[in-house]
Parts: sequence; C-alpha cells; structure tokens
Amino acid sequence: MALPTAPGSPLPAVARGGGRRKRLVWTPSQSDALRASFEQNPYPGMATRQQLAQAIGVPEPRVQIWFQNERSRRLRQHRRESRPWPGPRGPREGRRKRTAITQSQTAVLLRAFEQERFPDFATREELARETGLPESRVHIWFQNQRARHPAPG
Repeated sequence: MALPTAPGSPLPAVARGGGRRKRLVWTPSQSDALRASFEQNPYPGMATRQQLAQAIGVPEPRVQIWFQNERSRRLRQHRRESRPWPGPRGPREGRRKRTAITQSQTAVLLRAFEQERFPDFATREELARETGLPESRVHIWFQNQRARHPAPG
C-alpha cells in the first residue's frame, strides 16, 4: 500500500517522504485559547482536546503536543525559579559540608569499633567529646564501618 503524497494529506510530512513537518505558528487568539484551557486543566482528555482543536482550527495532535510542551516549559521554569544555580558545579545550597576526619580521630574510632560494633548513645557521646566530632558524625561513621566491614558469620 503506497502512502498518499498529496500536499493536503493528513499524514505528517515525514510519512509522506517530504522531510520534517513545518512548524505550526500559533496566532495570538489560538495561544490565548490554549493558555486559558491549560489554566483550567493542564492534563485535558481527548474530548476536551478535540473540542479545543475544532474551536481554534488545528488538528488535535497539535493541541496534544502543545499541552505536553507547555507542561514541560512550566516545569523547567519552576525548577529555574525555585533552585537558582549558585556556581559552576550546580546547586549545593542546603547540604552539609563533608566532615574531614583526621588520622588521630580515626584511630580513636577504630579502637572503639573493635570493642563494640554497635555503641550506645552514651558511648557515642563520649567518643564525640574525645574526638571533637558531633555525635551524629560518630553515629554515621559507625554505620559506614559496619557496612564496609560486615561481621563474620
């Protein structure tokens, strides 16, 4: 079965062998109608898209693509506004800086780990005082050690 090649054919230009589809330029009234409909419902069903397409005089698939593109544009804009990029490496705001643990701190923690793999809060507090690290970092250090060095058997 041969594909129709008439210029008025409903098939996309690609299917007709004519290359890429021509870009649809929306008139101001079409854009207004699309935006108004989007404000009411950014995820319209087939019936709503068909009614809108008929009202503005374009094929329904073009309306569907417009809605997909508009959702994508708004999501991208929202991300840009809510999370500005402070530097060349991207957003780091809100993240705690990585704690550098010295060799002497590591030695103290390793000795404690050899004694007890699951220290209680009081023991972690004591280790925190001894090392100068926050208790939360001591807690995480023990979790990481247990993950790296599982108990035998």
